[in-house]
Amino acid sequence: MAASGSVVQPNKSLSNAQRTLGMRLAILGQALGTHLYLFISTSAVGPLFILKLGGSDLQAMLPASTAALMALLRIPLSVLVNSGHGKRFMVACWNLVALPASLALLTALWLGPGPLTVKIVLISFFLCQALEHAGSTFWFPLLHDIVPATRRGRFFGNLRSGWQLAYFGASVMAGIFLGLDPALWNFIVVFAVVGSLQIARQFFVGRLPVRPRVGAPVNSWRDDLAYILGNRQLLFLCGYLMLLVSLAGFMSQPLVLYMNHLGFSTRDNTLIYTSQVVGSVLVLVLAGRAIDRLGVRQVFFAVHVLLSGLAILTALVGSLPAAAAKPCLIVILIGAGAGLAAAGLAGTAQLFHLTPSSERVLIMNLMALSATGTAVPPLLTGLVLNSAWSAWSVNLGPLTFGIYQALFLAAGLGLLLAMSLLPFIKNVRVLPQATEVL
Repeated sequence: MAASGSVVQPNKSLSNAQRTLGMRLAILGQALGTHLYLFISTSAVGPLFILKLGGSDLQAMLPASTAALMALLRIPLSVLVNSGHGKRFMVACWNLVALPASLALLTALWLGPGPLTVKIVLISFFLCQALEHAGSTFWFPLLHDIVPATRRGRFFGNLRSGWQLAYFGASVMAGIFLGLDPALWNFIVVFAVVGSLQIARQFFVGRLPVRPRVGAPVNSWRDDLAYILGNRQLLFLCGYLMLLVSLAGFMSQPLVLYMNHLGFSTRDNTLIYTSQVVGSVLVLVLAGRAIDRLGVRQVFFAVHVLLSGLAILTALVGSLPAAAAKPCLIVILIGAGAGLAAAGLAGTAQLFHLTPSSERVLIMNLMALSATGTAVPPLLTGLVLNSAWSAWSVNLGPLTFGIYQALFLAAGLGLLLAMSLLPFIKNVRVLPQATEVL
């Protein structure tokens, strides 16, 4: 039984020892096994790999867009898969990710760059994302049982900072290994290494403690759906987060194409983009404690102010010489990483507080709808760059603004306007012995 996790008596809470063990295993497992998905969906390595294979800007941005859309798979799986088998299903899906990843690497190695290779690699990447999200259907419901209510902000701060610190180290090593002008085999080696780590994650997540629900209704999705439709706070939170990430996402992967447009090398592009993770790691532990003490509304307010200012500054970087643009982008990306991480942490903490203490798998996965907003920035950027608008520019005094500057300025102004929605967000915070909703 140790290999599949410890089991407690039916309908009883996990002990403090089991909760502590579960939180440690979750942090270690994510720190080890999230890199393949991240390199495909959120890092600079994935788009640069597609470009190396001969793909277009739009094709390079597709994995970042489909990553968010694949999250919608969690909704039907919440109904179709018995929650009692949730952890087993999660581990199986996460292990199967290695199969399409292997197909992508073997295709690139055997066929080399070309349109057919790009299509096969993209389809393989989409399958990797689908399996990753399918397994994630039961990730947060499992953590809901493990993490005490009074430690959610701190736990998710530690969880995210743990895997992002590991991701930072992996990205730096990948950037150094890829160099200025990498060969195709360099990319294949990088993906092979992170794919191996994906399988090794099972050693930790396979031992997460679980609480069986014997005698309780299985997959009571009608009750969950009725609960969501009758809960205005959940619905508003979903819509607000969708809008927030659709605007804040311009400070993520579109910057990879922006730096490529500015003439940065593969090594510089990868390492500068990785500086985003530094901001994430620096802020997550502090943001978790701020959520527990001050509430999510104040954290969201800080995110809007920070990211809107950085988006506007990013629009000005293109007018600088490369020697000045690089350090400026490093600072901007550190700040953007901090803002994006704090937003994700606050959204997760708010969802956990608004979800009933009983297991509500469908509720937590319906909120994956909010993540679909992250598909907008890379998809819109790719479409614009593949259209006649890519050559658009206007002179404003000594400055020349192109299509990239227009996108970043629009995102910054949108984030400022979206702040008007914050008064409608409940300011949930954790007090020393209880949860208070202000």
